[in-house]
Amino acid sequence: MTRTAVAVGYARDAAQLAVVQIHARDHGYLLAHVIEDRRDAATISQLTKHAMDERAEVVILPGDALLSAARKRLEKELAAVGAACVVLGAPSAPAGGVFERVMPRRDFDAARGKHSKRPGEQHPL
Repeated sequence: MTRTAVAVGYARDAAQLAVVQIHARDHGYLLAHVIEDRRDAATISQLTKHAMDERAEVVILPGDALLSAARKRLEKELAAVGAACVVLGAPSAPAGGVFERVMPRRDFDAARGKHSKRPGEQHPL
């Protein structure tokens, strides 16, 4: 008797959800849970925890999700809990458009009230 692998999916919107569900169905995975994250702001730790909680063997991630930019680290963290990572539409790198949605560090720091030092700039003592 063949055992069905348990999977956890990740989706930002209905289009990604459909792609994740189709992939799970086509590959015979039991899709135990889908993390729906409209802000596309989940962390590797959160995704790993969901995989652990569901005892998932596979995590299905759309290639245009922000987490796909950290694929190598995500794969490493998931492997530590016995899960593999499938990044759809991105065999070895994030899909186009992922990096355009990432806020530059300088803008992120400025939004949080921190200022990063520019090259050649001196901070007052």
